Amino acid sequence: MKTTNKKAFQKFLLLSIILLSGTIVFGQNSYEVKPIKSYYQPYKGKHQIILESIMNDPNLSIEEKLIKYDEAVKKLKQEFKSERIQEYKSKSIELNVGHSCTSKTSGRVKDCGYKYLKAPNKNMYTAQKWVRHEGTSKGIEIAPDGSYAGIKMTVAGKGKNSGILYAKFYYRPNKITELVDKETVDLFNMIFQ
Repeated sequence: MKTTNKKAFQKFLLLSIILLSGTIVFGQNSYEVKPIKSYYQPYKGKHQIILESIMNDPNLSIEEKLIKYDEAVKKLKQEFKSERIQEYKSKSIELNVGHSCTSKTSGRVKDCGYKYLKAPNKNMYTAQKWVRHEGTSKGIEIAPDGSYAGIKMTVAGKGKNSGILYAKFYYRPNKITELVDKETVDLFNMIFQ
């Protein structure tokens, strides 16, 4: 192997390792929320402060301590829920797909069908207001549940039509509530252990 090729290969190998490492370390997609474990330490600390301050208060009876603790934990759970809901609401992703249709025959319409963009996960959706296209479109289709959007392409006679479909996907509001309720239980089960 020539020295120049060897150096180029080494640079390529080094760059590949760096990029692969980045994928492993920074593997979270921009539309994904942080893992629930990233909330563990901050909320475990808050819970510990609450527990110690209530248990060390000599002016409260056991019943009063339990009532105060229960109220404080409910507030802490609500704080987490609010923070997590905002995180889900702040996440979105815009995807795009190109489509073209070419015909070499005059006198007929060639139908090249649809190309689709699918939601990155089942908890996300799109809607008409978040879908747009550039170039030619012979029809835009959005799933009734918002799980995908598609662009249709046809061409009449000789020629070519092409366009790009863009669709923005957000977390479904009902799914956010469902996910956050489950995550609250999971997080506080870890904290209470």
